[in-house]
Amino acid sequence: MRSGVLRLALILTLTPSLMAFRMPLEDGVRDKLLYDVRGAFVTARPDVPQGLVIATDMLIDEAVRSTMRPSMLPRTIISVRIDRAAPVPVVFGRRLEARVTVQAVSVSTGEPVATGSFETSVFFFGNKDADAALARKIADRVASEFRLRSGHSATITSALFEP
Repeated sequence: MRSGVLRLALILTLTPSLMAFRMPLEDGVRDKLLYDVRGAFVTARPDVPQGLVIATDMLIDEAVRSTMRPSMLPRTIISVRIDRAAPVPVVFGRRLEARVTVQAVSVSTGEPVATGSFETSVFFFGNKDADAALARKIADRVASEFRLRSGHSATITSALFEP
């Protein structure tokens, strides 16, 4: 029993220091996938609500316009496509889920330089601001991936429900 208590004390003592350990990044690696985003546009399938598309486009455009880069980076334009936006049944309230594909295209060559996709969702009661909440969530994710300045601060709710 005594050795078990000593092991538990050792684990509890070492765990915080191991959790804080992080490999340092080289200076070039940190900015390797960073682009100077010059513009963005949002498209969607016909079954995606038009309000969601418009709100997402406005929020991403605001983030692009408010971002200034201190050094010269490869210039790109990002294309955001909302592939699917649908309600998901839950016991209480509603959940709206979206699948999004983002593509960065080089301004100088016109070639795609990065492509990715993600799924995100929001939980809400009622129908009042469902599209606006999902648009904000999509725009925050795109702004985070491309290190753009979003126009609003994150809330504890959006931090807890981040996929």
